[in-house]
Amino acid sequence: VAPCRAMFALLIALFANAVAMASPFPFAPFLVLHYGLTDDRAEIGYYGGFILSAFMLGRAMSSYHLGLLSDKHGRVLVIEIGLLSCIIFQLLFGLAPTFGAALAARLLMGLFNGIIGVAKAMLPELVTAAQQPRAMSAISGMWGLGNVAGPALGGLLYGAPLFAGVDAPALLPTSLGAGLALAALGLVRVWLPETRDTRTGLRAVTEPKGDAEAAA
Repeated sequence: VAPCRAMFALLIALFANAVAMASPFPFAPFLVLHYGLTDDRAEIGYYGGFILSAFMLGRAMSSYHLGLLSDKHGRVLVIEIGLLSCIIFQLLFGLAPTFGAALAARLLMGLFNGIIGVAKAMLPELVTAAQQPRAMSAISGMWGLGNVAGPALGGLLYGAPLFAGVDAPALLPTSLGAGLALAALGLVRVWLPETRDTRTGLRAVTEPKGDAEAAA
């Protein structure tokens, strides 16, 4: 697999992950009103904060364990699990009939999502030392781009009907985010090689020519 294709697949996975995390930012207060939790403006932000922070709470709870899993069973597996969580739990979040169900979907999406940490650990195994600064900049840039695109899509598409008779105002932006994660999963399965030998715990991919020459 060409290194540029592998890097592209990893970047799209990061972008899809960032979109999934950030798309509810602009509509979380409206979702609180939709669930009828309160009419008090001061409390809308309070409840909306729970929706936004649930994902990061899940990540904080599982990041260490997902890192260990990537060392033992491979980086690609953890990235695929993270993308599957973006697909499944984004759709469940969009369809959530209650505030509690929405919180649970966001928490579980974060709990199974270790993409950003594993991507940074995978980077030195995927590219040469000379390419690492540019590749790390690309990772940071794509994550930032996803954090711009996610709220933009959420704000534009919230409330737009996807299916007639379905009372789920967040379903369209979350469905789009899930579709993006599905496309990223396909790219990862086709283009992203495993960089860790799970039998030895060492680098699995062949050492890039640039590193081999530098060592010589």
